[in-house]
Amino acid sequence: MRIKRFSALVLCVLMALQLFGCALIKNVKNDPKNLEKLDAEKIFEYIKDEDIDSLCDLFSPEVKKNHDLEKEWEDFFEKMDGKAVSYKKISYPNEGVGKDENGEVYKMHVAVNYNNMKTDKGTVYKQFGYQHIRVSKSDPDSVGLLTFTMQDPDTGEWITVGER
Repeated sequence: MRIKRFSALVLCVLMALQLFGCALIKNVKNDPKNLEKLDAEKIFEYIKDEDIDSLCDLFSPEVKKNHDLEKEWEDFFEKMDGKAVSYKKISYPNEGVGKDENGEVYKMHVAVNYNNMKTDKGTVYKQFGYQHIRVSKSDPDSVGLLTFTMQDPDTGEWITVGER
């Protein structure tokens, strides 16, 4: 009797996976947080290395056209108290996905915060992160980073690279 119940349960699970598995996989595949995780880790390495060229390359064509990103990054690093060394965790305070009737993604954005980013001088930045447009079928020139910001923990001043 137990074997029949177990077999029925396994059969139900397999049928559910067959019916809903593709949709679940597609949703996970199109989740902005999952897609952004590796990029966020790579971007933090660029921040640690103060790799201005690589950081500038990440911005959207629209932002590149309207900003002197190299100068803005130089100012950003000058205002940061020390060099970035670590963060406690990554959070995603804002995200969005637009899909058409066929389930195809036509827009996707995500905001990333490196919670409690710490410098080699011991300064901790609670607000330190960026906004990223991953997909925009209607405005391809907006795809890329829009802004990178940090809030000075002492003064509350926002230091920004890119859109304001």
